[in-house]
Amino acid sequence: MNNKLDLANRLVGGLADENKRWKESVKTMSVDALKMIGNAVLSAAFVSYIGPFSQDFRDDLWKTQWLEDIAKNKIPFTEGVDPLMILSNASI
Repeated sequence: MNNKLDLANRLVGGLADENKRWKESVKTMSVDALKMIGNAVLSAAFVSYIGPFSQDFRDDLWKTQWLEDIAKNKIPFTEGVDPLMILSNASI
């Protein structure tokens, strides 16, 4: 009987820890979901408008002008976002 009680206590303790982890994950995902809005706006603009320009002009356009406009309009985005990292991933 003591073994069963011990196992039950360990299970309840483990589930409590898992509940805490899940709550933290939900908070993180909620914040990430909001930031996705600004990240998507930046990436869509990057794909639509930036192609024909030089690298220097592109960098200036999205890093200074577009990100400033997104921040000024209080659209949530990930700090240090890079549209190329959103649109693609590294080859393995």
